Amino acid sequence: MLRIVLIGLCCFFANANEVQLQVVTEEWVPYNFTNAKGEIDGRATHKVREILADANISYEIRSYPWARSMKLAKTKKNTMIYSIYRTPEREPSFLWACPLLQPVKEYLFKLKTRKDIQLNSLDDAKKHLISVVRGSVSNEFLIKNGFENGKNIDITADPSSSPRKLLAGYTDLIMTTEYTAFESMKKLGVSFDQIEIALEVTNTNNNRACLAFSPSSDMELVEQVRAALARHNLRSIGP
Repeated sequence: MLRIVLIGLCCFFANANEVQLQVVTEEWVPYNFTNAKGEIDGRATHKVREILADANISYEIRSYPWARSMKLAKTKKNTMIYSIYRTPEREPSFLWACPLLQPVKEYLFKLKTRKDIQLNSLDDAKKHLISVVRGSVSNEFLIKNGFENGKNIDITADPSSSPRKLLAGYTDLIMTTEYTAFESMKKLGVSFDQIEIALEVTNTNNNRACLAFSPSSDMELVEQVRAALARHNLRSIGP
C-alpha cells in the first residue's frame, strides 16, 4: 500500500512540474538571442517571460535556426514561436497572438565602399546578391517579389554569417533592421560606419512580430497567453 501511495505522489509531482508550453525562437539581436551566460535574452524575450508569468504557464525556451523553430512550431503540440511576422502565407499554419512588437523597419545594407551599388527600387536589387536567413520573412518577401534562392538570394541558417559575408565581399547586400545591423557589426568588432543603407524596404514596414502556436495546441493554453498578451499591451506594446 505504501509503495502504491509513493508511486502516486511521484506521478502527481511529476505532472505538477511538467512544462506546459515549449517555446522556440531564433537569434535576432536585440529581440531574441543567446547571451554570454547561455541564457535566452532580448527585448522580446523579456516580454514573453512576463506574459507567460502573468498567464501562470510553465515553459522552457530554446533557440534554434529559424527553419527548425518554424518546423517545430508547426508540428509539435503546445509549441509557441516568437518573434514571428504574421503574413498571409503563414496565416493558416499557426494559431496567432498579436502583436508582440511594434513594426520594425527593414533595410538593404551595403558596404560604404560599394559605390557601384545604387538602388532606387527593390527591382534594382535583383542585379545583386542578398544574404538572408533561410525561411525568414525576408527570404519569403524577396521570393514573393521575384528574387530567387541561389540566383540573387544567398540563404544561410546562421544569422551571424550574413554580415560576415557582406564584409568579405561574398554577397552585395544584407536585409535586416538598423539596430540588428549595428549590433552585428559591433559583435564582429567592426565599425558600423563601414556599411550604409542602400534602400528602405518600405513594403515590410507594417509587419508586426507576433506569438504563434502549433495548430494542435491546447486552445485553453492559447487563450491564456492571448489574454496575458492583451493585458500587457494595454500598458505598452513595445519593446
